Amino acid sequence: MNKIPAGLTSTVKANGKKFILQTEFISLSDDNQVSEQFPKAAGKIVTSVSIEGQVVHKVDKAYNESFDNEERFHKAEKAVKKQHISIAKVVSLKAKEFLSAAMSIDVTPEDKLRLICGILNVTKIDFTGSSNNTNSISSENQVLKNVELLRNLVIGISQSTRLGKLKKSVGTIDNEKFILTGFAGETYFLNLKSDADISKVIKELENVRI
Repeated sequence: MNKIPAGLTSTVKANGKKFILQTEFISLSDDNQVSEQFPKAAGKIVTSVSIEGQVVHKVDKAYNESFDNEERFHKAEKAVKKQHISIAKVVSLKAKEFLSAAMSIDVTPEDKLRLICGILNVTKIDFTGSSNNTNSISSENQVLKNVELLRNLVIGISQSTRLGKLKKSVGTIDNEKFILTGFAGETYFLNLKSDADISKVIKELENVRI
């Protein structure tokens, strides 16, 4: 089976704060780094707990059973749900501990963007060409190699039409979905997952606090 067990996202309100929980199943065939960590596992189930865009807790557990038929696939989905609910109960009972952790962590804009469901990779773009460029542009990524041309195209469209200033550029090249967006005074290139709902990603982008 090529399917991956579905992930879960939910909100837990505790101690006057809203915690966001995200749980996903990662297949080892899609994650070489995980293969080295859990060489005998079929995958791993990862749950992240965040508050106001800041990750304060993460649970990373190996899943040792295959999911190559419908029955095993549903069993893996139940494991995802079980872990998600279990962590939600812990957050509800120990909210103060999670809030204390949030106060001690310095979160970058990139960290906040990576929390958005549907975003695969985050790359900070430096259009100045200075030696302080912080983004690592892969020579295999044609979109990133030509990102300045894309930016100029967006600027040209906004200046020559009645659309006004465009804050985000959304596109697909060779089946690769992406968003070019401004955030926290910088420009970021966001690779999206193949099954990402672009409208939902944009909505979450607008709600992320800087």
